[in-house]
Formats: sequence, structure tokens, C-alpha cells
Amino acid sequence: MGSGSENVRGVTEGPYAFVGDLHGRYRLLQGILDRDKNKKYHYVLLGDILHHKPFFKRHKPSSPLKILRMVSNLIERGRGTLILGNNENYVLKSLIMPEKKIKKKELLHTLECLKSLEMSERLHYISMLSSAPLSLELPGNFRLAHAYYPHSGQNVTRDTVIFGPGYSWYRDEDLSKHMIHPAYQYFFGHYGLPYHHRNVHILDGTNLETTSVYYSDRDETVIYY
Repeated sequence: MGSGSENVRGVTEGPYAFVGDLHGRYRLLQGILDRDKNKKYHYVLLGDILHHKPFFKRHKPSSPLKILRMVSNLIERGRGTLILGNNENYVLKSLIMPEKKIKKKELLHTLECLKSLEMSERLHYISMLSSAPLSLELPGNFRLAHAYYPHSGQNVTRDTVIFGPGYSWYRDEDLSKHMIHPAYQYFFGHYGLPYHHRNVHILDGTNLETTSVYYSDRDETVIYY
């Protein structure tokens, strides 16, 4: 898969459900899971599970601990994998920053919630985020990342993402400018609006207060509100 691709234990051979950015909406994730009555799917979360957006109207803010616990439970039961998103990266970078330099209110709230936990539970969630892969390649010719950077020939490592200079895609660019191999199906979050063109799928519906889920056995994308 090129730079950034990682092998992750516990990722089954499917079928898969690829889930776009959730931004703290744990009820939305619960609704997706509730529809899977037979626990059929392995859920790959494409990053940005944290930090509620202030313009959300249908979804009330909630403690970030709720979605962290849900995702942790999925991973521990072998039913989920989390890909590192920029919002998770903010949390990790904040751990080595002076608090006075942190400007994002949502990030400060997340840190306060983490501090309220017993040390063992706090470290558990930090470990879960820090061990999240930057990208995945899965059976069925699926390539997944929070955004496109692993496929553009850049030398991105975990250390450069977590400890600096960070992700290299803060300025969104046209995906067509980057190398997308025709033999693979690509799935991303991050970009705010659902999108599908040829073999590129963006499952992030943040700007519409939705998320998209792609089901590999059905070759179908479903939008959830």
C-alpha cells in the first residue's frame, strides 16, 4: 500500500463495514451497530471519532468518553479497527504540549475527561489512539486511510504524524492529483461530504450531520443520520 500502510492484528477477512467520521456521535454509531443483528461485520472506523462539531443541530454534545468506550469495546471483541484521524492526533500531540498552548475548546474538554479517569483507563485510551494504524490494506483490494496521504508517494511515519510535523494534508487537494491505483477501491473520511467517483469513496458526511457506511459484501454505501 505504500508509505503508512500497516498490518493490524484482529482484522478479519470480512465482511467489512467502513464507517466515516463520527465526531463524538456515539448514538449514531450505536444505531449502526444495532442494525447488525447477527454481528456480521468487522467495523473499520476511518478516523475522527472524537470532537463534536459546534454546528451540529441533530446531535447533542456528549462526553468523548462515551464513544471511546464504545470503540474500545468493539476493538477488544475483535469486531473493530480504528484508523488514526487528525482529531485523534490532536489528542496525542496535546499530551506533550503545554496546556496554555491548546486553543481548541473541544480538545481541552477531551483532556479534562481523560484526566477524570483512573490512570489505567486513561492510559488504555491513549494506547488505543497511539496504536491506531495510519492506513490499512485489506483482502478484497480495499485501501483505507483517514485522508489520501499514504498513496501520494510521501514518506509518512507514525513518529512524524504523532510527534511532528503531523499530517501533511491540512490543505485539502484534488484527489485526482495523487496516485490512485485502478486495481484497488479507496476509502477515506476527513473531507466533510460523501463522494464516489470510479474507485474513490469518501464516507465523511460531517457537513451534512451524517456519516456513510460502506458494506463490502453488498458493495453498497448507506448514509446514516
